[in-house]
Amino acid sequence: MLRASKDSGAVTAEFAVVLPSVFMILAISVLSISAQVERLKMVSIAGMMSRAVARGEPVELLNKVFAGQLGQNSWQISSHGNFACVELNRLVGLAALPDFGLRLAEVQCARKLGL
Repeated sequence: MLRASKDSGAVTAEFAVVLPSVFMILAISVLSISAQVERLKMVSIAGMMSRAVARGEPVELLNKVFAGQLGQNSWQISSHGNFACVELNRLVGLAALPDFGLRLAEVQCARKLGL
């Protein structure tokens, strides 16, 4: 008669324990990469906007020109001496955790012209 060994099912149990951890690590990696891509887009937009503010472009024109690129970003203008700065903020939601979000912020400054 055949008897089952004491280790039967051990591989299945180990697989069931390890698999959720692997999926969690993959999900965190994908989320961090997508957040970094969003941040790189924000760097570019904030740089273009700060140069436009430094040239003296009106805020209405900035809203019109950058409307398609801003999307869900909120922005504000600040001045630091000879520099005009634009700060972009965005809340990136996490698919698995709808009540938890990651705040991305980027500040870019440009030297004011005409000095």
